[in-house]
Amino acid sequence: MKKIIIVLLVVLFAFPVAAQNAEYFYMRGLIYLQMENYEGAISDLTRAINLNPNDPVYWADRGSAYLSSGDPDRAIEDLNRVISMNPQLQVAWYNRGLAYHAKGNFDRALEDYNRAITLDPTDPQVFCDRGLIYFERLDYDRAIADFTRALSIDPNMEGAYVGRGDAYLAKGDNIRAIDDLSRAIALNQSIAGSWLARGYAYIAMNDMDKALVDINRAISIDPNDPAAYYARSSAYLALGNYEQAIKDLDKTIELDPDGASFTVDR
Repeated sequence: MKKIIIVLLVVLFAFPVAAQNAEYFYMRGLIYLQMENYEGAISDLTRAINLNPNDPVYWADRGSAYLSSGDPDRAIEDLNRVISMNPQLQVAWYNRGLAYHAKGNFDRALEDYNRAITLDPTDPQVFCDRGLIYFERLDYDRAIADFTRALSIDPNMEGAYVGRGDAYLAKGDNIRAIDDLSRAIALNQSIAGSWLARGYAYIAMNDMDKALVDINRAISIDPNDPAAYYARSSAYLALGNYEQAIKDLDKTIELDPDGASFTVDR
């Protein structure tokens, strides 16, 4: 992140500091985007667009800022404009797919991911995100195929190992699930979901001791995830530790009284 910002700053100061310079606002908007200051990014990218509305890259990056800020509808509007200006810009199709994905419109997301893959079949992230849609549709074989394709392009893609591990877990292939989730953890030990998913796999294999180790690690990383406490209550229940099981269920209910934020059917 710091290296990217430094490079952008060097480029920024190569331009005249003038209020009517579209590139100035564009570059500063990119810096804000890298800093996750989405309000600042959108403001500057809008000023760049007002000064030069014919550059599709300005619209594309503002669409990315809207998407990152949690506004997929405005992102789609900007990305529609980009695609009408330059239908060969792969990132516009991909980002619009992400926006439709965020809205739960899986059909439109798949169409855009497919187009992005056609334009650039070497982008592992698109395969990974398409795999997530297949996973959410319970089409685990297609999900596994896409995660595997992503890993063939980038063997160190932690998210693809997690996705494929989750798909194997959903299919009941616990050994392969543990293998993939272990690889994900080796690449990045700070993701609570990887530890939790492997904990579920150990529960499925009736190895409660290992399950507790992983679930405890997940809770230490994210102590506000009700799914982790529910999983740990299942492990304690299997071990006959009813008191701890009840404590974890109490915590689960405290964090999520409506049961809306996690799934318990693994």
